[in-house]
Formats: sequence, structure tokens, C-alpha cells
Amino acid sequence: MRTSFAAKLIPTTRTASSWGRYRLNAAAGLMFLGAGAAVGSAQAGARSGRPATIHWSASAMRLDGALDEAAWQRADSITEFTQRDPVEGAPTTERTVVRLVGTADGLWIGLWAYDSEPALIRHAQMRRDADLGTDDAFTVMLDAQRDQRSGFLFSVNPNGAMYDAEIVNFESENADWDGIWDARARITAWGWQAELFIPWTTLRYPRGATGFGLNFRRYVRHRNEEALWHAWRRPEGIRFLEREGTLQGLRDLPPRSTVELRPYVAGAARLDERGYRADGTDSVAVPAGLNGSAGLDAKLAPTSQLTLDLTLNTDFAQVEADRQVVNLTRFPLFFPERRVFFTEGAGIFDFGRVGQTQLFYSRRIGLSDSGDVIPLDAGARLIGRIGDQQVGLLAVRTGGATPANDIVARVKRDAFGRGYLGAMATVQQSNGRPAALAGGLDFYFPFIVNGQNVVVNGAYSVQRDSADARTAAAWRLVLDYPNDNADINARVERIDSGYAPPLGFTAQSGIYRYVGQFELFPRPHRWGIRRFEFNLLSWNIATNLDQSLNHADYAIRPLGAVFETGDEFGVDVQLGQDVPTASFDLFTGTTVAAGSYRWQRVQVEFSSSGGRPFSVDAAASAGGYYDGDGTELKIAVRHRLEPHLTTSAEWQVDDFHRRGGGFTATTADLRLDYAASPRLTTTLFGQYDNASKHVTVNGRVRWTRSPGSDLYVVLNGAWQQGFATTARIDRPANGALIVKYVQFFLR
Repeated sequence: MRTSFAAKLIPTTRTASSWGRYRLNAAAGLMFLGAGAAVGSAQAGARSGRPATIHWSASAMRLDGALDEAAWQRADSITEFTQRDPVEGAPTTERTVVRLVGTADGLWIGLWAYDSEPALIRHAQMRRDADLGTDDAFTVMLDAQRDQRSGFLFSVNPNGAMYDAEIVNFESENADWDGIWDARARITAWGWQAELFIPWTTLRYPRGATGFGLNFRRYVRHRNEEALWHAWRRPEGIRFLEREGTLQGLRDLPPRSTVELRPYVAGAARLDERGYRADGTDSVAVPAGLNGSAGLDAKLAPTSQLTLDLTLNTDFAQVEADRQVVNLTRFPLFFPERRVFFTEGAGIFDFGRVGQTQLFYSRRIGLSDSGDVIPLDAGARLIGRIGDQQVGLLAVRTGGATPANDIVARVKRDAFGRGYLGAMATVQQSNGRPAALAGGLDFYFPFIVNGQNVVVNGAYSVQRDSADARTAAAWRLVLDYPNDNADINARVERIDSGYAPPLGFTAQSGIYRYVGQFELFPRPHRWGIRRFEFNLLSWNIATNLDQSLNHADYAIRPLGAVFETGDEFGVDVQLGQDVPTASFDLFTGTTVAAGSYRWQRVQVEFSSSGGRPFSVDAAASAGGYYDGDGTELKIAVRHRLEPHLTTSAEWQVDDFHRRGGGFTATTADLRLDYAASPRLTTTLFGQYDNASKHVTVNGRVRWTRSPGSDLYVVLNGAWQQGFATTARIDRPANGALIVKYVQFFLR
């Protein structure tokens, strides 16, 4: 996440949680909900096309991507793929064949992806969970519970690179879910083929299951063509489970494994941690040393639809470092969670607007406000389904100087097709003080009205501070129309003064917030343009509780387009307002006084197609900012040398001028990914910003010996800059070499 002039001015309102300053007539609202529910329910049960049938084989199968076993020849072929893009409903330009084979161990999926121009097949990625959108790719969706609201995605590209995710809703997925499965692929003279193996133990199906929800998607990158077996209409897609197909013929599926164990051992060699004086000289704050650790992650199955994860002496050494950022606003920064124990299954614990008002923000556990690690002694997480309820329970014990017990409980009751009525509670107890409590109710109702998506959602929550038992509340209401032809949404919320859930994130309290946008996406079918993007107006208005203005951002996009080649561009006109009641530091040496400010800016953006070996993303903006003016330039350059090496370099500079001075804020990073194979990958990531004057390096090697068993070698280093005498390369501020091995056992 990068905060800058443009980020301050352009509200991130393109997801399903946005509401503006609108009021719905109560009677009209009830009529709308009733009509939407009727349409949604009527269409939810409609399924087109014949089901897929699995072929059972008692013979041994080899995972090599060759697809030459006799079982593949006996299995039925699935060939009915339909374009979603660029021509909705049209036949695919390339033939696709999928076959399904079942064995005692799991589900085998074979793909024959024919291509009339095999030399143009894109296959740059090899790293696990890399962005396969740059490549040709094939995706399988499995809804093992057949509840049309919880499913998993398994993707592979022509290199055999693997990506998996759990579906949160039809608009989003959690890519941090890592299942136990495997795949192989190869490019042929007629296209490419792939073989996927998904053990039954990876899937969460009810006892006696005879069928799964199923869908397939193929992406042909050099044509920018997306085709699906089911749910191929533009308002739908691979995550739209109401239009999923059916896999039939399942029988005598084995019960889930009772226990999965992942013990780990790790060792670290750490350099001296140095503190620096103003003249650039240093002293050792923490001496160098060696240390080792061991721990255990376990996955249990209390029932066929519940999963209990246990962790002991948890270690996150392999997690990639946060990006260095320069905050040019008066609001706190939000950093995404990267630690596996908290990201896997995280969708069940979503409550509120991400990055603005969240009841639960997992980085409050095991990390200090400055990002320092707090030991995570033990933790447990229970997620899954009990009847018509999705449930989640998280309990963690942290150590260090201030030991704490943290508990999060969540339930979602199925309602209105894919919707839910939910509740959440969080508890934090530390140092013998009274527990800090928070809780709330929320709802999410997605409807299909005349073939288009309409989403209504909202939440109410309250928290009590443990120190003085203060209480504060927050509520929100959202109406969203997220479709291919338009994205129209509006959100209103109130956050009481002092609202700060102990395990949550609040960007600002003591305000009303009104957010929305009105975007149109016409498709001209000419001039090489796939679709236009017109933002008639987006707004993000925050007022104090007395309705006086706190800050506001407005933007319009008079012209934007996505080309058939995959290139994109846009022009934005922006208006910003801010009324800080106290002075704040905008940058080192630059203070903005309390007062009322108003400014205008213009921004131009361009992104070249990610399918090209060389691509560029660039954005430039200019205009006023507070009591001065500034320019911002962001450039990202990426090169992909198929199939082993990808490199990227990003650079951003914000140049701010005002009477009496100004500043230039700069951030830069360089990333190199080299993969010998999808199971042996290396990453080197270097960063710099001139606010902290830190250069940091994070290097990582990952070898997957077998699915679930990994060896990590991690190198970290940081150097302090900005003194009269430049810090020497052999005297970093800190550094470490870490080796960690995780072994997977199934019982």
C-alpha cells in the first residue's frame, strides 16, 4: 500500500462496500428487497448444461503432465466452454478439453488446451501463488459443500506454476489459503496440457457426498480471452457459485484425515543491531548471536465440515517483508496481513471496511505498533460449517513483555441465497487489566435483478476500552451495483469519537463518512477498444459529528479505456479538501498548520499489457496540495524472461512546493524472481525511501520437497543512510540469515 498525493485524492471505492449521501424511502427499500429476493431465489436454482461425470480408476496414476494413462482415454470429455470476454456468449476461439478421474486418493483433472498459435502461449510465472494473469492459465473451482457460498480455486499455467485460493464472495477471494495438492504441465506442438491432483483430504465435504459444485475457466493471454464452462456471463464469473456446474458420480469418499502435522525447526544467525548517532557513527545496541527454535502447526478435523488449526511457538520467518512507504496524509497507514496462520481462512473474520473501520485486524496480534515481533506462544483457530451457519473461532496467547490473551468469535447465518446475517465478538486481556471488548452484527445480501448484481450490506458494532470502560459505536450501510456495464455504489457510516476496537483498525473516528461512485463501462466494439471507463463522479466525504467538514475527495474520469491488446489508460480530474484542527507533519521538516484547505489536481495513468515480456505502468499527477502545489510520478517496469526469470523496478517521487520550502519524497524498490522449477524458487527484494533513510534487502529461497513440506532460506538486512559519512555495506543496522524446514505428515 502506497500513500501519496494521488492516494489521498482518489478514494478506493471500487469494491462492494461503498455508500454515498443517499437515503432510501423505507417502503421502496422493502419492495426492492422483496423483488430482489424473489428474482435471486428463482435464478439460484437454475443450472444449465449437463453435469460432469467422474471416471473411477483402480489403476495407479502418475503425476507428470503426460496424460497417457488408460483412465484418461475412458473418461468423459468436457468441451462446452463459452466466452465471457471479449465476446460474451460466443464460442471459444480455441478448443478446450477437460476430463476427470477419481482414485482412492483423490481427484485427478486433465486439461488439453489446444492453441492454433502455440508459439504465442504465455508462460512467464513459476513461483507458487504468483499472478497468473500474465500467462495462459486454467482454473478449477470446487464447491465440495455444495452450499454455493464456499469454494476453492486451483489454477495452473503452462509451466506447472500453481495458484490456489478460497472464495470469500463473488467479488473476492483469499489467495493466502494454501491447500495440499499438486500439478504438472507441459507445452506441446498443438498447445499445452496440464494434470492436477487434489487429494480428497484437502476438500471439506459432508459425509455421504455424491456430488460437488464444479466450474472451469481457461484464459488465453495472447487473445485476452476468458472462457468458462458455467457462469460465463459478464456479471458472473468463476466465483459466482449460483451458476456453478455439477460433478456427479462420487461414491464412498473417504473421511477427512484426522490429523495433519507440520512441525518445523529453524535456526538464525543474527548480526549486531546498531544504533546511529547524528554524525553517522554507530554503537551496538544488541550483540550478534545464534539461536534456534522449533514449533508445531497441526490441523484436526472435529467433523467433516469443521477444521481446527493449532499452533505452538509459531514462527513467521519466511514471510515477505512489508513495503516501505511514505505517508503524506494525516491518517494512519494500513498494512496487509502476510502471516499464514492469520491469512488462511481469514474471510470468515471479515467485518467492516478493510483499511478504514475493521472490527478485527489480525496484525494487532503478535506485532507491536512499530511492527516489532511479539512472540506467539500458542493459538487455535476453528473454521467451517455447522448446519446453515459458517463459524469461526480464534484464540491466541502472546508472550513478550506484555503477555495477552486474544479471542475472536464469528458466525454467519445463511440468508437470501448467497447472503448471510452475522455476528462477531472480540476480547483482549493483558497485564491483569479488565478485558477490552468489542462486538457487532452485520448482514450481506447479494441479489440478481434482471440478470445484474445488486448487493445490500451493513453493520453495527460497539467497543469498550479496558482502561476506563468507555463505550463507542460504529455503523454502516451500503448499496452496490457491481456489474460489467456499470459500477454504482454508495455508503454511509458513522464512527463515534473514541471508537477503537482493541483488535481492530480505525483510520479515523468521530465522523460521518459518505462514499460513492458512478462509473460506466460501455463497449464500443471498434477502434481496438474493448471497453471505455467513465467515472461520472466518485466522492469520499467525512464530516465531524456536528456535520462540519473534516475532509473530502472528489474525482471524475472523463476518459479511460481498456484496449483489446490489454493496454489501459485513464485521465482523472480531482478535487481535495481538508480541515485539520491541529497541525501535523506532512514530511520531515514540513508542517501543515490547522486550517481549511482546498486544491485541484489532474492525473494521467497508463498500463501496458501484462502479457508482454516487457511492460510498464506509469502515473503522473500535478496540481495543488494543501497550501502548495506538487507533482507525483510513479513508474513500474517489469520484464519477464520465460520461463525462469521475472524482474521489476518501481520508483515514485512526490515533489511538493510551498512558500518558504517544500520537500521531495522518494521510494524505490527492485525485485528479482528466479525459479529453477515451480518447486524451487528464489526472490530478492530491495527497498529504499528517503523519509526513514533505510535501505532494506529481503532474500528468500523456497524448496518444496513435496506438497506441504518446504525448506526456506531467508536473508534480511537493513542499512541506515543520510549521514555525512555513508554507512558501510559491511556494517548494516541489522541483518540475519534464517533457515527453516517444515515437514508435512498426514495421519
